[in-house]
Amino acid sequence: MLWFVTLFCIFGSILAGEDNILCTEETCKDVKCDELPIKCQIQNATHNGLILPSMTTCNCCEYCLENLNEGEECSIGDISNPIVTEICGPGLYCKTPSEDESDGICSRMVTSCTKKQDDYDAKRVNGTLGYMEVRQDCDSEGEFVPYNCIPGQTCYCVNAIGSRIFGEADFTPIPESDLKCKCSRDYEEAVVLMGRELRPGEFFKCASNGDYYPIQCMDEKCFCVDTYDGVPTYPDAKAINVTDISKDNLKCYKNNKPGIFYEKCESDYLESYKAYKALKDQGFSIMLGFTFPNCDIDGTYKALQENSTHKYCVDKEGSVLNAVLQTDTLAKTMDCKCTRARLTMSSNEKPTCDANGNYSQKQCRRGKCRCVDSDGNQICKKEPCEVDESLETNLICPK
Repeated sequence: MLWFVTLFCIFGSILAGEDNILCTEETCKDVKCDELPIKCQIQNATHNGLILPSMTTCNCCEYCLENLNEGEECSIGDISNPIVTEICGPGLYCKTPSEDESDGICSRMVTSCTKKQDDYDAKRVNGTLGYMEVRQDCDSEGEFVPYNCIPGQTCYCVNAIGSRIFGEADFTPIPESDLKCKCSRDYEEAVVLMGRELRPGEFFKCASNGDYYPIQCMDEKCFCVDTYDGVPTYPDAKAINVTDISKDNLKCYKNNKPGIFYEKCESDYLESYKAYKALKDQGFSIMLGFTFPNCDIDGTYKALQENSTHKYCVDKEGSVLNAVLQTDTLAKTMDCKCTRARLTMSSNEKPTCDANGNYSQKQCRRGKCRCVDSDGNQICKKEPCEVDESLETNLICPK
């Protein structure tokens, strides 16, 4: 991420320089542009296209790639026809009869995400679709969108393969706007590259919904960033010392009290690490008595904490919600996801949690009971997918 910020600063300074001596506003003044194709002018669910700058000097005109629909003829192109005018639309690819042929038919992409959509559609047909199940959303490349939602409860972030990662918010009908989850996804990629979890201060701070936190601080100097990608929103503005940040000197600062950036968990962690490192720098090789809390990437306490005797669920401030002995079988699978979801939700229809803070496998809502997975999503392998609450004992959930 640091290299990205550096690149942005360099690139931004180039853009902010003098006007290009070859392309000016006058250059395109008398240029006549061809009319865009009909599909590109309509831009609806069935007729649309991708509008780009034209491949001409100074990009004076717009250029549009028409999106082909499923089943329409397409071509992957070749050197004899370098100008592309049509492409298969979002979620489609040009399927050719063989690798040697260039002409084909626009067909639906086959990915892990689209397979989940197919499973949903099949269950809908054969009658094994639960009333709380949701059809998987895939992006234009057939990959998992960064969020998943449980109707009436919460939405949470997922990685590129659809597995849950940090980031959760109250249920919203427009998760594509409220959960971009890019900070959370970028963190996951950084962990893979580093080969370990990153401690507070080693990565940009995320917001609780998985977006970038609007204020970032590096070496105690703070600045505003775009919450989507973490790029500085005022690259030329002077960075402010973390103890001095306020509404007066940082437009993105919302706290009425100045100098507030670190959450309790990350503050406790950084203080302990500072003392630990000071002793290590003095030559001490064995240091006892240091405790480092488990912090999430928004600086608050992770839902699951533990000590030598217990595992326990906590809220974001670190207050204990429930605890289980390390020797208890419930401790082995403890994740506290249900306990945290109850705190996140604004609805009064809260999920039922086990003693270890996990989702109870059977959940009842509005008189109907269903089976759920460890994230709270309804699962159904065979009928009945739900039963009346009075018949809950008859509901058999997959192990």
